[in-house]
Amino acid sequence: MNTQHERIAELVAKMKQDNPQVIALFLDQKLDDAALVAHLREHFSTVMQQHYPKAWAYYTREEQTEQDYYKLMSTSMAYLRIMDYLDHEGQSFEDGNLHGKKVVSRPIGLLRKVLVGKKCQCSVDFVEDMAHLMAQLSGVEEREIPSRSKVKQWMERHPSGLDRQVIAWRVQNKKRIVALLVQRLETQTKSSSFYHFREGLSFEEKRKQVLTWWRDDRFHLHFAIRSADDLNLYLAHSMDEKTLSLMREAQAKGIPIFATPYFLSLIDTRPLEKRENPRSDEAIRSYLFYSKDLVQEFGSIVAWEKEDIARPGEPNAAGWLLPSHNVHRRYPNVAIFIPDTMGRACGGLCSYCQRMYDFQGGRFNFELEKLRPKKSWQEQLEQNMEYFRNDPYLWDILITGGDAFMSSVKSLKNILDAVLAMARQKIEDNEARSPEEQYAPMRRVRLGTKIPVYLPQRVTAELVQVLADFKKKAALVGIDQCVVQTHVSSAMEITPETRKAVKRLLASGWAVTNQEVFTVAASRRGHSAKLRKVLNDIGVLPYYNFSVKGFKENRDLFATNARSTQEQVEESSIGQIAQRYHATIRTFMKNAEAMVEQIDSVRKGDEIPFISPDRNTLNLPGVGKSNTYRTIGITEDGRRILRFEFDHTRAHSKVIEDMGFVIIIESKSIAYYLKQLAEMGEDITEYATIWGYSAGSLEPRSPVFEGTTK
Repeated sequence: MNTQHERIAELVAKMKQDNPQVIALFLDQKLDDAALVAHLREHFSTVMQQHYPKAWAYYTREEQTEQDYYKLMSTSMAYLRIMDYLDHEGQSFEDGNLHGKKVVSRPIGLLRKVLVGKKCQCSVDFVEDMAHLMAQLSGVEEREIPSRSKVKQWMERHPSGLDRQVIAWRVQNKKRIVALLVQRLETQTKSSSFYHFREGLSFEEKRKQVLTWWRDDRFHLHFAIRSADDLNLYLAHSMDEKTLSLMREAQAKGIPIFATPYFLSLIDTRPLEKRENPRSDEAIRSYLFYSKDLVQEFGSIVAWEKEDIARPGEPNAAGWLLPSHNVHRRYPNVAIFIPDTMGRACGGLCSYCQRMYDFQGGRFNFELEKLRPKKSWQEQLEQNMEYFRNDPYLWDILITGGDAFMSSVKSLKNILDAVLAMARQKIEDNEARSPEEQYAPMRRVRLGTKIPVYLPQRVTAELVQVLADFKKKAALVGIDQCVVQTHVSSAMEITPETRKAVKRLLASGWAVTNQEVFTVAASRRGHSAKLRKVLNDIGVLPYYNFSVKGFKENRDLFATNARSTQEQVEESSIGQIAQRYHATIRTFMKNAEAMVEQIDSVRKGDEIPFISPDRNTLNLPGVGKSNTYRTIGITEDGRRILRFEFDHTRAHSKVIEDMGFVIIIESKSIAYYLKQLAEMGEDITEYATIWGYSAGSLEPRSPVFEGTTK
């Protein structure tokens, strides 16, 4: 195995071979570092203006639309990046991954030291990234977009939870877990008023009783696993010693563990060699197991979404004054509403959860009994609705948490009734206003939930009836979009139970959309494409494909923005909806009951395996969602420094418009990311074009998500 020194020597030799003209400038001893930067800037700007005018216009921001972005191929994008590197050479940036420590971007100076053999602090990962840049500048590395048939081949690698083989081994998992639950019930010291065995039952009778309770969501919450050792027990002692030790350490440090028996039955505990698809459940396993980085950082994690932090009487990072801790806001037209009910909890805990910041201070927990609404909640609910009523811009409310479906049916009905009353009052208030003074009436209500994955049993007939009743009444006050937003990141999460839950939601008139979290495991070739197809099959519209947010605590799960952009261009694009269907799909959200048939009509008519109205994006601190960025620097260890523009297609506060951009330093290098994929059994040569994706452009919002009210 090559040493780092040998690997760097190989990369230096490659650069000299791939781009001798530019490397000669680096080796010219007559040029000091400042003169080298000036000389390179003159050289590259001249070449760009003469041979790559579209790239030059993009660089100067004269032409920077989405259409302009797609005109940038490998070489022109490389020229854009080297110019940005030159413009920011020697600049320092605050690195959230290092708790605010300043890091300096100096790719030109560092590369020069490497090329002339001087000692420097840079890593192999840095040198490899720069070697690819040199190859792209000379045209040695060109981008080759995979064919549709190739993407379909990649999709076939990934099974779904609806496949017969998967269902079969999960039946055995369930049988084993039911036996453990029987034993737990037999030995519980404090008998539950709901869940206990009558005297004299045989094992078979007890097993049948547990199978009956299995259909009850409260049973799964009551017997959720909360310790590392129990987690290992319910996973058939399949955790390796390193993972078990790390989970014990996490538990001791105060990081919650919470997994329902149902969700644990989805995990493949068989040895790798006995599995049909050895890494098929990797994405859902990554929810359960915490990384060394997370355990080390817990206690010093800072909030990624700065706009979620607000003090009474002071605007948040996005410039909005908020009535309480229940309301979070980034945009003029939409606010997030987190009720003080059991909805502040979830049906499970994802290892990348943005609320890890809050778990540190005890503001979030899984003490479900303590999260029941207090007497003061009704008054607070009314005050929060007054905030919506008296805001001239708000017309979209996202009720989440936690998880909106963790609220009891009674609590959720109470919240939805309050929303209806508020929407009605907004209309009545407008009757007394002149046309130019009209406030935005409510048009959209969304419920954020992962219950269809973690606990589909909770989507009961009673819950669905409440949703159906609201949908009918909402139409009378101008609310024409009622949407359930799920978080599914793998086709393996879509089980027969999930399919049934989604079918019930659609039948109630609520559309179901999905927000995938693009973890390393979920970022494998064809994985998201397969997810989109299976979601389409059950009537779910892909909505967003989110890069993992957070700093070093989420480094293990973070897939680089270059991979997200690569997936957008090379895989998601085969599900692009043709222009001729745009008028048709605008009606889809309004006719949720027929969603499966509506989606199929477009797939069949356009001969595409899935429709992909989702946008690959990142939630930026304070600014909101965007995937419009340029790589302006790189750290000594090869982590790219990105400058993100906010989404210019939607309204923002003046604070955001004045801010203009956000700098994000990634938590890992591309080389580090590719090593993780290799450890999962991926052939990293299939990802070769990733190095060239150094800029991105946020896709336009799909017509399917546009409001039908004008």
